[in-house]
Amino acid sequence: MPNVIPLSAARAEPAEAEHPAFRRYGYCLAWLLTVILGLTVLFAVAVLACGLLAGDVWLWLAPGAAFLGPPPPDTSGLVSFDALPLATRWAYAATFIFDTFPVILILAEARACARDFGAGIAFGPAAPARMRRIALGLAAHAVAPALGHGLVLLVGHGVDLAWFHASSVQALLLAACLAVLAEVARIGHAIARDLDGFV
Repeated sequence: MPNVIPLSAARAEPAEAEHPAFRRYGYCLAWLLTVILGLTVLFAVAVLACGLLAGDVWLWLAPGAAFLGPPPPDTSGLVSFDALPLATRWAYAATFIFDTFPVILILAEARACARDFGAGIAFGPAAPARMRRIALGLAAHAVAPALGHGLVLLVGHGVDLAWFHASSVQALLLAACLAVLAEVARIGHAIARDLDGFV
């Protein structure tokens, strides 16, 4: 039919091979985050083992600080972790877990995002959920000191009672920004999917 005009095919998304630098950076970032995540987990296990198993040689608490290894000289209020009552030691262990677990969650989710980048996926369907989980991890990291040291106060015999850190405010602000970006990414992905379906 002379009135039928063939339409040109919609341009496909660029092949992954067209973005080698993006994929290389994503791969390098994923490798770096894997190393940092592994070191963080090892450090957390080492601190818990030193505090709960190794006795008073390894872990020391002072107001506003904690020390791993030999006790530092001229530190006021320094107390051996092993000298604290058992309930207080477990409360401090819980506080450390409250502080550390959100960091591990944030690093794991960031590593998953970097692995997507390494595969050439910039804004995939999983990106908004991962950004929300990172925002939740940041919010949990912000409130963890208050929860943990509240537990220490409840048990008693606390040494380091620094329940509020200035970095908590920064973590909460960053969590709010990431939550907004996650919603923007979700809407953008939905619009792109609808446009692909329409074409």
